[in-house]
Amino acid sequence: MGGTECEDLCQRMIEVIAAGQSNLVVDFEKVQWMNSAGMGMMIQCVTKLRRDGGDLHFMGIHDKVGHYFRITKLDTVLKIYDNINEVLQKLQLTNSSSKGLV
Repeated sequence: MGGTECEDLCQRMIEVIAAGQSNLVVDFEKVQWMNSAGMGMMIQCVTKLRRDGGDLHFMGIHDKVGHYFRITKLDTVLKIYDNINEVLQKLQLTNSSSKGLV
């Protein structure tokens, strides 16, 4: 993911955040690659959400993209899950008054 895909996702996330959602889930199941622009955009969104009391959760990350998250140590900062059930369980345990889930 990079270039236009990155810009499209960033724009959509900005819209969702502006609409009052504070916990976003990004499904990476169809993302086969990501460049530095994509990673930078994810960090910007995580930073904004956490500053506003929310968070960004990732699921379905393929090995190749996961590899880049590991070598950049982003896997220690980002919340990464295998599937939506893990994300929902974590959100229920840590934030029962969540403002929203996308």
